[in-house]
Amino acid sequence: MEAYGHLRVLVSMILGLAITRVLSGLSRRIQQPARTEGMAAQIVWALVLLTGAVHFWWWEFALRRVESWHFGIYVFVLAYTSLFFLMATLIFPDGNADHAETEAFFMRRRRGFYGLFALSFAFDLFDTALKGREYLAALGWEYPLRLVLGVLAAALALRARGPRQVMAVGLAWLAYDILWILRHYDSLD
Repeated sequence: MEAYGHLRVLVSMILGLAITRVLSGLSRRIQQPARTEGMAAQIVWALVLLTGAVHFWWWEFALRRVESWHFGIYVFVLAYTSLFFLMATLIFPDGNADHAETEAFFMRRRRGFYGLFALSFAFDLFDTALKGREYLAALGWEYPLRLVLGVLAAALALRARGPRQVMAVGLAWLAYDILWILRHYDSLD
């Protein structure tokens, strides 16, 4: 339990950075609406990421069940957490150029974002296995389907021809993810 408490602090810091980045990017959309017209796809995927990061923070409480901690598990959990920060930097990149936060910029560089989004589902499977067989079994038949759907959403968004299709995929995933969270993670026990 003590090892989890130690890890929880660092996980919280990294997720806090990711969430701050997304919230800061979204707040710029509110502060400068003229500069951010036509950015619906980017905003939808920012909401997907924000929901995912908050959800991750919530479900990682189940790591308290891990009895034997090793450095490899520690590094894995930190790497998984870091995916959220990296995705946040791809949605809202650093840059002084005015074009760095445009939807066209996001669309041109979306390969990295959707690659990390897809990779997060492989990390999710391993993370879930760490929490034990009972935990995995409690998620039921839909859990492996959810993983496949997440990778499929990434692939569809990556192959979409334009921002409207990317936004549609993001909205579909966001709706499904919120329903999943409400059905499976409403309480910590």
